[in-house]
Amino acid sequence: MTFYIDSRDRNAAVKVKNTLKLMIREKISEFSHIVVLCIGTDRVTGDSLGPFVGDKLKESYVCSVYGTIHHPVHAKNLSSVLNIISKRGKPLVIAVDAALGTHIGSITVADEGIKPGTALNKDLPLSGAIGITGIVNSDGGGMRVLQNTRLSTVMDMSEVIARGLIGAVAETAEEDFLAV
Repeated sequence: MTFYIDSRDRNAAVKVKNTLKLMIREKISEFSHIVVLCIGTDRVTGDSLGPFVGDKLKESYVCSVYGTIHHPVHAKNLSSVLNIISKRGKPLVIAVDAALGTHIGSITVADEGIKPGTALNKDLPLSGAIGITGIVNSDGGGMRVLQNTRLSTVMDMSEVIARGLIGAVAETAEEDFLAV
């Protein structure tokens, strides 16, 4: 199931948090801990959503994070990072990535992984058991559209996603669903 949340809604972070908590509760018994995989690169404005979320999560210390502005997870290293993650227990991986689509400013939260690079016709591995995407610009135009994405859109959405993730993981841990 996929939920759409308008990132400009003043309660967007709470909606992301509550949606994620439900999905984490449904899945956590199968896993040992939570890892957030923030996919994207700092070299393309529209694709920097994941790394900005990763930076904000790193500062919170609520869970393990792969993918930041200084150490991005992107098309060239995604497979090796997924391999590293898989060797560290059995984590519930929540994947975060930018997306192109018709509802710019929407955040999707899905109870399934995401397929990074789809808008650019890249064949990358399915990532995560839960997927979060931020629709940063319109569909069509590929890399050119991503390069011309407003930084303010990316920054605002990364803040909402990070606050929702931090709240969901912290509250889930407090409720004894997992040990962080």
